[in-house]
Amino acid sequence: MSDATVPLVADPIPTAEVSMNEPFEVLYQREFRSMVRLATALVDAPDQAEEVVQEAFAALYLRYRLVQNPEAYLRVCVLNGGRKVLRRRRLMRQQPPIAEDHGELGFNHVVDAVRRLPTKQRNVVVLRYELQLSDPEIAETLGIPVGTVKSTLHRALARLRNEVSQ
Repeated sequence: MSDATVPLVADPIPTAEVSMNEPFEVLYQREFRSMVRLATALVDAPDQAEEVVQEAFAALYLRYRLVQNPEAYLRVCVLNGGRKVLRRRRLMRQQPPIAEDHGELGFNHVVDAVRRLPTKQRNVVVLRYELQLSDPEIAETLGIPVGTVKSTLHRALARLRNEVSQ
């Protein structure tokens, strides 16, 4: 192989200065609704869900050029924001909300059961069934192995089946 066929390496460009991502506005338009759905599934309050999503987008905006996977970063921010809202809510009132609408009692029972899951199981269930992410996407979002996603989802569904059937 001659020197002429070896590609020349250009001067390295600092990654903090160059973004290979799409424009932030495009990402915002594409992901906003799904992030609100995710947050609403977590906190069950549309106004609080939108606040969580706005805070997540604000956090991403500050680091947008540095983040390699903006969608995963957003999901993690929304999950953390949802946890923060639920933690505050728990501190404000020690009792879980009581369903007043008897027509939706079955649905509320399932939603309440999902909320009572441990955080890791709740996050996996919501990412799977609300955002319909695959196991590898959930693993990337949560920073855990795919096998852990599968076992966590299995345990969460078994727990939900047991609780809902009672």
